[in-house]
Amino acid sequence: MPDIWKRLWYDKAEVEADTVSQVWDTSDSDTPSIATPSLAPAAAPKNIGIFSATAMGVSLMMGSGIFSTPASILGLVGTPSMALILWGLGAVISFGGATAFIELGLMYRRNGGTMRFLAHAFPKPKLMLAYLFSWVMIVCIRPGAIAANGPVIGKYWLYAAGITDSSGWQARAVGFGCITFVTALNIVSAKWSLRLINLLTVVKIVVILVIVITGIIAAAGGIHVAHNDNWSRGFAGTKGDAHAYASALTKVFWAYDGFTNLVYSLGELRRPERNLPWSIGGAVVIVGVLYIMANAAFFIVVPIDVAINSEEILAAEFTFRVFGRSVGQIALPVMIGFSVFG
Repeated sequence: MPDIWKRLWYDKAEVEADTVSQVWDTSDSDTPSIATPSLAPAAAPKNIGIFSATAMGVSLMMGSGIFSTPASILGLVGTPSMALILWGLGAVISFGGATAFIELGLMYRRNGGTMRFLAHAFPKPKLMLAYLFSWVMIVCIRPGAIAANGPVIGKYWLYAAGITDSSGWQARAVGFGCITFVTALNIVSAKWSLRLINLLTVVKIVVILVIVITGIIAAAGGIHVAHNDNWSRGFAGTKGDAHAYASALTKVFWAYDGFTNLVYSLGELRRPERNLPWSIGGAVVIVGVLYIMANAAFFIVVPIDVAINSEEILAAEFTFRVFGRSVGQIALPVMIGFSVFG
C-alpha cells in the first residue's frame, strides 16, 4: 500500500493528537499548506461521540420531508406502489453518497466538510470554488432549507390547536419563533444544542415508530380503519410523465438530505476512523427503513384522494384516522411538530 494511504488511513496517533493541522496559506502560493504545530490553530474540542454523531445524522435527515412530501410525491406518480419504489431508490442513492463523504471525511479529518474537499480538489483559481460553495451555503442553501421547515412546524401545531387555515403568516410566525430559539441556543451552548438534538431525535424516532407500528397493526386488522384499495390496485393508474418523476425524486432527495452535515464538524468527532462510517452509514440506513415503512403505513390507512388533498399534513390525517381526536388530532400532531423542529 502506498505510504500516502497508510498515512491518511492508519496513522491514528498523528491525527488524534492533532500534531499537524491543515490551514490555508496566506502567501502567494495556490495550494493549501501544512502548518507546523507552533503555527497551527488550537484544535476544536472533541465533544461528539458515536451516539451524538448518529443522532445528529438522523435528526438532520429526518426533518420536515417525511411529513410534508409523501402526499405530493403520491400525486406526481399516481400510485402508492410507485411512490414506495422512489423512496427505496432515494435510500440507495443516498447511501452511495454517504460512502463518498465517509471516504473524503477520513482523508481530511478537520471541520469544513465540502468546503475543505473542494479546496483540496480544485486549488486553482485560489480556493475560488470552496469560497463560492461556502457563500452559497451560508446565504442561500441553509437559510432556504431552514425557512422551508419552519412553516411546517407551524402547520402541525396550528392543526393541533384546531386552526384549519394555517397556510398563511400564522404558520410562518410559529416557524420564525422556533428558528430564533434554536439559533440562540446554538450561539449560547454547543453542549446544550447536542442535548436538544439527542432529545428531539428520540422524539422523531418515537413518532415515526408509532406511525409504522400502528400502520402494521391496521394492516393486520388490529385497528379498524376504513377499507381502501391503495395497495390492491398495484401499479394501475401509475403516471408516465418523466417531468413528474423528476419532481418526485427531487422531493425524495430533499427528504433524505442531511447525511453530509456531520463532516462539517468532523474536527469535533471522537475517533473518526471508527465513528464516522458507523454514524453516517447508520443514519442513512435507519432513516431509509423508517421512511419506507412510514409511507407504507400512511397509505394503508389514508385513501389516495384524501392523502393527495391533505398535502403537507398527511401525517396528521393519518393519526386522526387511527387514534381519533384527543391523541390523533392534538397530541401526535404536536409531537410531529417537535420532530420537524429537531
